[in-house]
Parts: sequence; C-alpha cells; structure tokens
Amino acid sequence: MSRTCVAFAMALFLIATLRGWAEPTPPIMPTLVETPLPAPVELPPAENVPADVPNAPLTATEAARIALLHQPSLTVAKTGVQASQGRLQQAKAGLRPGVVLSGGYTDQAITSGEGGGGGAEGFSTGTNVRQLLFDYNRTRDLVRQAAAQQRSSEANLTRAQSDLVFQVKQAYYAYVQNLRLVSVQESNLRNRREHLTQAKALLDAGFGLPIDVVRAETAVNDAVFNLNLTRNTASVARVILAQLMGLDPRTPIRTADTDEPAPATDDFNALVRTALTQRPEMAQGQANLQANQYGINIAKTANAPVLVGTVGWSLRDTNFPPKDSTLTLGVAIQWSAVDGGLTKGKVREAEANLQSAQAQLDATALTVTADVSQAYLNVKSAEQRLGTADGAVTNAREALRLAQGRYTAGRGIFLDVLDAQAALVIAETNRVNAQSAMNQARAALAHALNGDPALAP
Repeated sequence: MSRTCVAFAMALFLIATLRGWAEPTPPIMPTLVETPLPAPVELPPAENVPADVPNAPLTATEAARIALLHQPSLTVAKTGVQASQGRLQQAKAGLRPGVVLSGGYTDQAITSGEGGGGGAEGFSTGTNVRQLLFDYNRTRDLVRQAAAQQRSSEANLTRAQSDLVFQVKQAYYAYVQNLRLVSVQESNLRNRREHLTQAKALLDAGFGLPIDVVRAETAVNDAVFNLNLTRNTASVARVILAQLMGLDPRTPIRTADTDEPAPATDDFNALVRTALTQRPEMAQGQANLQANQYGINIAKTANAPVLVGTVGWSLRDTNFPPKDSTLTLGVAIQWSAVDGGLTKGKVREAEANLQSAQAQLDATALTVTADVSQAYLNVKSAEQRLGTADGAVTNAREALRLAQGRYTAGRGIFLDVLDAQAALVIAETNRVNAQSAMNQARAALAHALNGDPALAP
C-alpha cells in the first residue's frame, strides 16, 4: 500500500473520530424510585389548656414558672411543710395553759348492811387550768427542735422546686435543640433536591453521568428519612417537656428563640461561696443539725422533774344551776427517779444522730462545690465548642459553594458536591448541639447556685 493510501485512510479515521466527539452521546436515563416526604405526625390538641399558659412563644424561665404552678409532684414537698407546721403547733401547745371543763349530774344511792340507806344527788360543774411551770426547758427545746424541722422541710420544698426548674430547662433546651435540628434537615433536603435537579439538567445536556443522578436521588431519599426521624424526635421531646411542666402532653408548646443567660460573674471562687450560701441543701442540712442539737437536750431531760401548777373552780348543788363554789390551787411535781437506763440510751442515740447530721452537712458542702465545678467547666467548654462550630459552618458552606461551581463548570465531580453537602450537615448539626450544650450547662450552673430567676418570688 502506497503512502498516499495510508495517509488517506488515516484521514478518514480521524474525521470519523472527530465526528463522534462532536456529536454528544444520547443520555441514558436511569430508573429511579422517588421518595415522597411524609406529612409530620401530629397529636390532637389538648381539650383543656390552663388559662395561665400563654398562646405565645415561651422562654425557658417562663416554662419553669408554669411548671412550678402545675407540676403535681411538688405536692409531696408542700405537704411535708404543712406537716412540720402542725408538729410545731403541737410542741408549742405544751407551753400554753390547758383548760378542762366538766359538768354532770349525780344520783347516788348508798345502802348499809343493816338495810339502812341514804342518797346523794346534785349538779356539778368545774373548770381546771393546768400550766407547766418548770421542766428544765425540755418543752422549749421540743419547740426549738420542731421549728428547726420546719425550716428543714421548707428548704426541702425549695430544693424540689429548684430540681424541677432544672429538669424543665434541660427538657426545654433539648426540645429547642431538636427543633433546630429539624431546620438543619429541612435545609439539607432542599439542597439535595437542588443537586438532583442540577444532575438531571447536566445529564439531559449530555455532559452529566447517569450515576450522578442516581447518587443525587439516593441523597434525597436519605434526607427525607433523616428529616422524618428528626421530626419525630422533636415531637417526643415536646411531650416530655409538657409532662414536666405539669401539662397535658398534647398541649402545643412554642419556644422563643432565646438562650440561657450567662452567669453574673466569672469568678469561680465567688460562685462557690454563693452556692454554699444559697443552695437549699445547705439550709436543710444546717436545720437538721440544729434539730439534732436540740435533740440532745431533749434526751438529757427525758426523766427530769416536771413542775405543774393547777387552778380549779367548781360548783355543786342539788339544784340547777349549782351555787356552792369551791376554788382550789395546787402545785404538782412528777419525777421518775429510776428509769432503768432509758435516759442514758436516748442521749447516746441523740449524740449519734448529731454526728450523722454533721457528716451529712459536710458531704453536702462537698457535693455543692463539685456541682459548681462541673457546671462551670461544662459552661466554659461548651462556649469554646460553640465558637469552633461557628467557624466550621462558615467553612463548610464555602466548600459547598466551590464544589457546586466546579461541578457546574465541568471541572469537578458530583461526589465532591455530595461530600461537601454532607460535611455542611455535620457542621450545622455540631453547631446546634454545641449551642444546646451551652444552654444546658448554663442552666446546670444556675441550678448549682440556686440563683435561677424562675425561683424568684
């Protein structure tokens, strides 16, 4: 074959090849299964919503105050205060005069052995007043002990209220966290659908790949699945919050776009001193210690002499109303000289109770300090993570913008777009979680200090 023929054949081959490149290959449309977005699952509204629950977005503090009014679990602590008030009133009664009123009619027949007899009858009324004069301050110590026990029960109520406020705030910020995660997943679904539209357009133009469309549709399916799951998690969180607030779990709750306020000071030692002063556990422990101190005095005087004064006035007559009056004055002393070691045993028991109360108070102080320490560390760490998360979101959005631009210009692959979108979802999720962690940590610090504004009168 001559060189001319060879050159001609090569020219024909080159022309055919160039024509194949110039004419785009018809797109091969893949077979896809689209996933529709299900409607959110909603509970029917509650039949009765308390009038003091506003139909407006609630802050965490407002939600806590509603819980203080409606949560039935606080009834136990409230009845404990009422019971202690009753015991104090009983103890005070021992220091006050006691008055006994009496009245009656007597018809008495008396017979002798010889058959003779006589009778006595008549009306009688009487008033007797009894007053404690001296008992080595035993009754007064009983009153002081009951007063200390009442302070302990009141501190226990404050503690229950503080714990409830903390639980409501934790649930509130968990609900807000899930609502924000729903927004993240909704944004992710919109972006995934845009990526699918972009991949289909490039495939129709002959520049895209069928696998890119399949990957985009798969990403949309995953986004629908995650959004559905996140919506359900948020709905469950709302039910938990309503229950803690003492409301019907079907009650709709809207949250305000606010965060937990930062602590008033950054001085850790000042925070610890505040907690040791304000925490109801400390007040309760100190009241229990005082009650047991009075308990020793009470035990020591268990068998002490008791001096009682009495005044009596009575009327007696065969006619009614009776006219013959009698006035009596008296002083009585009561004392069991030997009690077989009963008093000594009570003293030993009271001393042991006092030592136990002191140990419990010391342990409470350690717990309070540990609570403040952990909450303070969590607050600082969460604040740092939030700042880092903000930068990560900014970078992830820029990376997605660049990946989309390169893919549209034909200089990048579709997997880069999918990866960039996935990275953005992770960054936005981390940002939401960091913000929720900061709010919950600040709420925990307020609880550790017992300085939560929801507890203010």
